[in-house]
Amino acid sequence: MRRLQIAAVLISASAAMISADQQPVFRASVDVVRIDVSVMNGLNPVAGLKAGDFVLTDNGVPQALDSVSLDSVPLNLMLVLDTSGSLAGERLTHLIDAVNGLVKSLRAEDSASLMTFSEPIRLALETTRDRAPLVAALTGLTADGMTSVNDAIFLALQLRPADAGESRPVLLLFSDGRDTSSWLRSDHVIEATKRSGMLVHVVELVADEWMGARGVEARPSAFLGTLADTGGGRRWFAKSSRDLRELFGKALNELRARYLLTYSPSGVSREGWHDVKVTLKNARGEITARPGYFAQ
Repeated sequence: MRRLQIAAVLISASAAMISADQQPVFRASVDVVRIDVSVMNGLNPVAGLKAGDFVLTDNGVPQALDSVSLDSVPLNLMLVLDTSGSLAGERLTHLIDAVNGLVKSLRAEDSASLMTFSEPIRLALETTRDRAPLVAALTGLTADGMTSVNDAIFLALQLRPADAGESRPVLLLFSDGRDTSSWLRSDHVIEATKRSGMLVHVVELVADEWMGARGVEARPSAFLGTLADTGGGRRWFAKSSRDLRELFGKALNELRARYLLTYSPSGVSREGWHDVKVTLKNARGEITARPGYFAQ
């Protein structure tokens, strides 16, 4: 029954996204806008920044920041994991170990949910702060079938809580990057990501030995790179599944070091796409953030 419900949601949502006569599937309120921002100096996060250190423009109009917080807002983490046949064997074992390590590192106030995908997409666990069902769901994972990464990402964005409260909604995707069975095209997923308020991080397995054995050159997925950029997040590459535990740890550490900027838009349209640009003054660092948001 759950698979049928997920399929029904996917069909309905994809039809709304593709049809030009429909309103956008994802809508952002313009009462308060929240922008998740990473500031790095090389490999090191830049700490200690205040509101006065940031310059933010919305459609070219400078905005006054209401608040800037660092490492103080709970995470609302949706784990979206590839469990297709290409992950069978030790790759799945290493993936489960890596995600278990991440789960154990979550704080008491953080929440998480779990979605897996091969050819079917499974919502294995709804949002919870309880670690025991997360660990149990991970323990029971198996790998088989084809890969529906596009459909899984789109559905995960649909399942974002309408009101995330004071938490930070994050989609953390793991995949080996090759879609083989989705209904939706990658451009539909990128458009949906633009219309979502979720930060998107990607951990991608680019395994030389696995790809070479199938006569395919091992190279990163251009789509997953665009996905991370559109979602304001980062992408990490694993050359071996043994690297996954370290990379999931890096992804969590990066989330802890991100700033959350909030502002009430002033002097801009109440509807449509808003270009958002964040820069620094009186400080140095490389900024990664969502390029903007849609407003209804």
